[in-house]
Amino acid sequence: MVESRPKHRNARKSVPQEPKVRNSTAHTSTHSTHAGPRKPRSRKKFSLIALNLAIVLIVAGGTAAYGALSRTVVLSIDGHKDTIRTFGDNVSDVLKAKHITIRDGDKLSPSPSAKLRDGVHVNISYAKPLTLAVDGKVTNATVYDHTVGQALDSAGVTPPQGAYVSAKRSAPLSRNGSEIVISSTKSLTVLADGKKKTVSTKAPTVAGVLKAAHVTLDSDDEVKPGKAAFVAPDQKLKVVRIKKVTKTEVVSVKFPVTYKTDSSAFQGETSVITPGKAGKSREKVTIVYADGKVRDRIVLVSRSLSDPRPQIVSRGTKKSDASGNTVWDKIAKCESGGNWHINTGNGYYGGLQFSAATWHSVGGTGLPSDHTREEQIKRAKILQARSGWGQWGCAGARFN
Repeated sequence: MVESRPKHRNARKSVPQEPKVRNSTAHTSTHSTHAGPRKPRSRKKFSLIALNLAIVLIVAGGTAAYGALSRTVVLSIDGHKDTIRTFGDNVSDVLKAKHITIRDGDKLSPSPSAKLRDGVHVNISYAKPLTLAVDGKVTNATVYDHTVGQALDSAGVTPPQGAYVSAKRSAPLSRNGSEIVISSTKSLTVLADGKKKTVSTKAPTVAGVLKAAHVTLDSDDEVKPGKAAFVAPDQKLKVVRIKKVTKTEVVSVKFPVTYKTDSSAFQGETSVITPGKAGKSREKVTIVYADGKVRDRIVLVSRSLSDPRPQIVSRGTKKSDASGNTVWDKIAKCESGGNWHINTGNGYYGGLQFSAATWHSVGGTGLPSDHTREEQIKRAKILQARSGWGQWGCAGARFN
């Protein structure tokens, strides 16, 4: 038969329990049975003191070693000082530790190989490219100043009252290069669209002056000097309006000239055997106008309509006689007695007896008799190539 369980948890309290032992003897006996004998506390405290003392000695020894091996160095870079401690042996070690690169032109004192000692000062001044523009006058220099104000003082430049200054005096100079622009109020002249404008402004560049003069440029227009150029007092600026027009034109194509030798003619003699004829082509072109005048003609596409016909010219190879006279000397001997500066008053001039009209038609100036033998022969060759030997009654003398 199964024994029934109590319906309530409190029913378990009816089970008799042994009374708890309270006397110290019994407590000690019970504790000793399970935990064993307790260690003395004095030995544990001594171990902790010894450990702490060892740590203090190690730290103190390390600090003493750090102080004995390291050095105090004052590092000054462009006037900014910093006191550091280093284990390095020389200045180069300090530069490496601080990731400092010395470039050509930089000033370093002492030298990279100098040995370090406690309290040494390492001074670095960076070389800085500087462009200084004062009322259009531009100078370029390398400076070691730290600020704009220092650079101006070193250059002996004091901006006039109210002048434009591109940077504050306290602004630092860049190691990679700086520009300082100073511009006082000045009078300038702008020539544009056929008009002249006078403007008073302290704008430092051409672009600023044009803005003050209310002159605008489109993408093709030009201004001399360029928009970025600095301006000087009383300077004149010229605006050139550029216009581009694209169109199609039919144009003439020059004929080529080919030469054939003629052993029966003297050297320097030429004659046209077959006249040339120009060809034609259709071209798509861009015409560039500068202030209304054609500056350039750019061919975009060209298509031939007719090919040019070459001109064939004979060229003499026969040498002059033993006396050294050329064919032109022979003709001049017959025409004028060889007097290249003759003026007989009959309307013909010089050794080859040009008329003034014919002389001018071949590019001559003044009168033939006023020019050298060589100039007269030069013009005679042009006339002969154009019209043949029939221009001279004494042409036959060239064969004598």
